[in-house]
Amino acid sequence: MKTFYMELSLKINKTIPFQNEITALSVHKKSVLEDGYVTYIYFNTSEKTIYIGETKQFLIRHDQHMGEDHFKEGNFNRCIVIFNKGIFTKTHAEDLEYILINHLIADLPDSKFTLFNRNNGKEQNEYPGKIDIKQKVFMEVWTEILYPRGLVSTLDIEKIRQSILYKYSPFKELTARQYEIEHSILENSSDNHLIHGGAGTGKTVLLMSLMYKLINEYPDKKIGLVTTSNLLSRFNSILKQLNLSKRLQFERAGALISSGIKYDVILVDEAHRLQRNYAKGHPAAKKHFINQKTSELEMLSNASGNLILFYDQFQSIRPQDIPRRDFISGTKDYTPYTLEQQLRIISNGEFDGNDYIKGLFYALGFSDNKEFNPKVFETINEDSYFGTVDSIKGLFEYLDEMEGLTTNTTNRVLAGYTRKWVSKSTSKKNAAIIKRNKEIENEADHEPLPYDWEEADNKWRWNKSYERWSELPQSRMEIGCIHAVQGADLDYIGVIVGKDLMVSKKGLVGVRKYYKDTGGTPLIEGFDEAEFSEFILDIYYVLLTRGISGCRVYFEDDRVKSYFMKKISEGTKRTIEV
Repeated sequence: MKTFYMELSLKINKTIPFQNEITALSVHKKSVLEDGYVTYIYFNTSEKTIYIGETKQFLIRHDQHMGEDHFKEGNFNRCIVIFNKGIFTKTHAEDLEYILINHLIADLPDSKFTLFNRNNGKEQNEYPGKIDIKQKVFMEVWTEILYPRGLVSTLDIEKIRQSILYKYSPFKELTARQYEIEHSILENSSDNHLIHGGAGTGKTVLLMSLMYKLINEYPDKKIGLVTTSNLLSRFNSILKQLNLSKRLQFERAGALISSGIKYDVILVDEAHRLQRNYAKGHPAAKKHFINQKTSELEMLSNASGNLILFYDQFQSIRPQDIPRRDFISGTKDYTPYTLEQQLRIISNGEFDGNDYIKGLFYALGFSDNKEFNPKVFETINEDSYFGTVDSIKGLFEYLDEMEGLTTNTTNRVLAGYTRKWVSKSTSKKNAAIIKRNKEIENEADHEPLPYDWEEADNKWRWNKSYERWSELPQSRMEIGCIHAVQGADLDYIGVIVGKDLMVSKKGLVGVRKYYKDTGGTPLIEGFDEAEFSEFILDIYYVLLTRGISGCRVYFEDDRVKSYFMKKISEGTKRTIEV
């Protein structure tokens, strides 16, 4: 598919009759602008402003833009029109628009441009020429048109696609189901809504799209955004690049509640992590609770006209989290929706991501459904999605191997919370070490902090931080706990399944003495073995579903390994239904 374009100088904020370069065009080029499907890019390199759109009638669309105050604030003085009149349909032009916007957003921190687009939420669709648009036309526009003009700053597309801004852009194409849910919520914006979805089903992508639509379609509404602490800085960086940080901020539920602000609508990411008033936990994290019986769900409901919750019942990982039964009871009058299509885990043609999730559900005891393709768990070579290794070192070696075979991937080793966090920098002992080290100029003479994980001559520490842990290069040689990776996407993962799981007559159950998260262990008084096992199993479900392209597992307990491998071999679905 051939890419054609024309570049035009524009008189700032003037309609078509005042655009000399347009009136001087040939008849053929004018016809493209009059009734051809095009993707267009307005920009001003001095003011670093940019806008991307698509239309069939560019001349009319230009004059419409001149009546939009927000658009005119961009002070655009040039425009590039991309076309192929013999081939482009509305779908071609629209798809190119969205592909460009999604990549452009991830480039904004480096290019320093401000994006002036407001509309979003296009449904995914298939059409003749889609591959050409994605792989040929987009690449030509990016590398041969935008980059030479300084409108984008990087040629490394894979680097851009690893960015959190790209992964959670509010301009992502939506699946048919996501689009249907978004449309229903916008049509009934004064109701409460509950979106159920497992790991990797696109809950956060839908949240971002909804957020952007609501803030632009209802500018007078006060919108609140809630997520977990390890995702705050990531999501707020997206708002900053979209020039929305003065209007919107993601907060933890407690901070939003404590603000005393009344919202028209609050969107809650990771709603399964909303808390009840529980005796354990840091006092600072509980000061917003009114009394023993209240929960953050109830208080958020009181703080807003309506709630939009994104929820996975199998990702509740601490006794402070609102129990499933209470959450379901508290949302019984909400409009429910379900997301089922697996979007994170890449299919290899023989199986899809849903086979992997169903197999995990069956092995972990969440479900009795054997209708999954066991091939997803077979290890043939390094291309196989799933496999096991015989040591922690083997997990790091797997990531080393995949980094030698791939480029621009984010890969981490993760583990159940079966080791104490002795390397914690805020402990009195370690704080003293850090203080002494600051007085020693030669770094080689510094006293090291203790290690949390040891295996033969190899040693590792837990994650040093929670926020942005997976994005920090130094974390590649650390081991991440559940609190650092919930909600995160990684390319290749290694997972340590510790001795906090054992095999019983009931299947896999939690073992309290091996679980070292002091804040995550239920109180001794009223301790419920089944509830505790739910937390441990939920944690491993989350850890085992972080990988996009591959997962290797080390089991510390051979009986757990044998049980797990037997269960995942029992799938009855041998082919993908077409």
